[in-house]
Amino acid sequence: MSLTILVNIVIIAITLLLEANFASANQISEFETYMNDWNQKRELASQLLIEAEKSFKEGDELSGCVAQRKAGSYGIEASNSLIKAMEANGSSEGIDNIKSGLAKWKELADFC
Repeated sequence: MSLTILVNIVIIAITLLLEANFASANQISEFETYMNDWNQKRELASQLLIEAEKSFKEGDELSGCVAQRKAGSYGIEASNSLIKAMEANGSSEGIDNIKSGLAKWKELADFC
């Protein structure tokens, strides 16, 4: 299974978990701000991973690494926003999964 597919599976699982947990957010504005940031950066990271994978398949390792590092950076920022959203909501359920995802993004950014 490619790294892109694995990361997307983790993102989907976290999304489903969080949508269930954040239905009754106490501090909607702060929570929504962090969730919007998470969604935007998660999407950018996913798009960049697709670009990186394409570049690697075409033999363009330099472009692939640049896109992968950017993806990792956005993934890290997205994960941190998600953690802040959870804190704003007073929830700690699933935090270990998010931290695990954060570690994967850091690993991905440092891989090239």
